[in-house]
Amino acid sequence: MTHFARRFFALGLLAALSGAAHAQVGAQAAPVRAAPALQGAKVGTGGTLTLADGAGVTLREKAGYLTGATVTVPQAGAARAAELLGVLSGYGDDLAEPLAAFLARSDVAGRLAQGVTVTAEPFEISARLTGGRLSVTLGLAQIPATQFAPVKTVQPARTATASPVVLRVYSDFQCPYCQQFEAQTLPELQKALPADVRTEFHQFPLESIHPRARAAAEASECASAQGRFWAYKDALFTDRSWLSGDAATAFTAIAGKVGLNLTTFGGCLAARGGRAAVDAGLAEADRLGLQGTPSVFVNGYAVADPYDVPALLRLIAYARAVDGAPAATTPAPVPSPAAVPATPPAKR
Repeated sequence: MTHFARRFFALGLLAALSGAAHAQVGAQAAPVRAAPALQGAKVGTGGTLTLADGAGVTLREKAGYLTGATVTVPQAGAARAAELLGVLSGYGDDLAEPLAAFLARSDVAGRLAQGVTVTAEPFEISARLTGGRLSVTLGLAQIPATQFAPVKTVQPARTATASPVVLRVYSDFQCPYCQQFEAQTLPELQKALPADVRTEFHQFPLESIHPRARAAAEASECASAQGRFWAYKDALFTDRSWLSGDAATAFTAIAGKVGLNLTTFGGCLAARGGRAAVDAGLAEADRLGLQGTPSVFVNGYAVADPYDVPALLRLIAYARAVDGAPAATTPAPVPSPAAVPATPPAKR
């Protein structure tokens, strides 16, 4: 499938989902088993459900959560597959209608025998035509941990654990939406953040639209070299004096307020000692295909709405339970989904 087709569908679906209340895939499994659309189904070997019209539904479950679902229908039943995945996603027609239109497109239908996959946050959707049957699978999109770059700007989990849940924030110091996240969302989130969550800050200055963002990022890395990154980061988002006048003077004044050695800081700033770390952050953001800030991940799951604290906490609970947990021995008949928001982060 072409990049254009993937992008076209992803954007269309995001627009459709922007007002949806929640997604079911990603929540606890039990409630979805009572969904009216699945009542009366025959449960076959391995837990596959066969509905009255012959459509098959297979639910994937881990640790009591619904992690995904596959719907199988006759070749001409793409609209029915989309309808059922709308139910299982929790978005109903808001997902079903754009998905059905996408599968009906000639450039997509012609490639179903090879299989097509698209990402439309927070989902990954794949479809394949085999032996006259169309299988469409829905799950939460996840980036493998190996694709994330290690950073030094880390707040360790309050409770030592071999497998912390990782909250990754890709941010731009000049971005007003990042400032909103830092001033409003993050304080509320931190009050409820579980003790096993590690927080990482990843540099993503959008230089083309925020001309002072890189300089601020490099200054924060100079603060990091003295072990004061988090205090300096908070100060940059609070004290916006560096957005006008001489930025270096403002950065140094802020450094003094957070207790940095000003001689060491000034030398780092003059030598651009933070440049390599910022370059690495930009390269990582490009590799991951990030297009806006703030971009937030819980483990490898993209957070569709970084300002929704309850949804962030639900996704953290999901990641803790599911990542590394063994799959259910038999796919339980009809699981229930999670409330993962679908509003994308502001693109700036």
